[in-house]
Formats: sequence, C-alpha cells, structure tokens
Amino acid sequence: MSSLPRTAAPALAPIREAIRSGSAAQAQTILDTAERQAAKIRERGRSEAGQIRSRAEADGREAARAEAVLRSARARREAGRTVLAREEELREELRRQVLAEAARLRSDRRYPALLEALRDQARQLLGAGARTSEAPGGGITASLGSRSVDLSLPALGSAALERYAGEVRDLWQE
Repeated sequence: MSSLPRTAAPALAPIREAIRSGSAAQAQTILDTAERQAAKIRERGRSEAGQIRSRAEADGREAARAEAVLRSARARREAGRTVLAREEELREELRRQVLAEAARLRSDRRYPALLEALRDQARQLLGAGARTSEAPGGGITASLGSRSVDLSLPALGSAALERYAGEVRDLWQE
C-alpha cells in the first residue's frame, strides 16, 4: 500500500469522522470492560500471591518459602498470560467493530462522494491514467502498471487501527 500524501487528509476526513463517531462509544465500552476485567484478574493474582505467602510464613521452613516463591511466580505468569490473552481478545473485538463500522459507511448517503474522493486520491497517488475499481468491501482499489494502491474501507480501517495501536496498548498499562 502506498503512503498517503498530506493532501489526502481532506479526502479521508469523512471516513475518519465516520469511524471515530461510529466506533468511539463501542470502543470505550470495550475498554471499560477490559479495565474492569484486568482489575479483577490482578486482584485474583494478588489474592492468590497473598495466600501463597501466608502459607509459606506459617510453615516457617525454607522449603515452604521456596515453594511459595515458585507458586507466586507461576501465579504471576498465569495472571500475566490471562491478562495478555484478554487484551488480545479485546483488540480483536475492537478491530471487528472498527471494520464493521467502516463497512456500514457503504449505506451512508455520503458514500458516493467518498468513493469519488478516494478515486481522486488514487489518481493523485498513481497518476491520471490509474485504473480504479470499487473494492468488494467498499472503497477503491487502483493500479497503474506495476503500482497499486488499496483505499478499500477494510484497508483504511486497518490502517487507522495500526495508527492508534500505541494508544490502545496504553489503556492496559498501569
């Protein structure tokens, strides 16, 4: 996929706005759920670690303390795996919802204008002789010789997710 020039921003403004407005509430709900679930997972991990430490102190032996350390490490690793797995599930759910919102743009009354703007963008990127066609999932694909550009709605939605991946990742950091 070709990089888009700065002049592409006005042409892509409608799709950005549609993606933002359509998925912001859903994304916030997913993120709120993730935060609550992550807090519960951390609390369970802390609780289990506290129980392991209490048993080790009660035993009073080095062997019991060593076992508690091993159990605590396993619990932390398992809690970490659980948190990471849930974060990945939530990222995939966010991706699904963003792509679904992008697909819904096809039924928007402004979709024909968006297609024309994407065609113009493709021609700016590849040249006036570029062959454009509507992508199966919405949006435009274009080619000129061996060069091509994918301005389909799924590709644009995926690019938006990649662009904001750091911000999404930061939501799970303590």
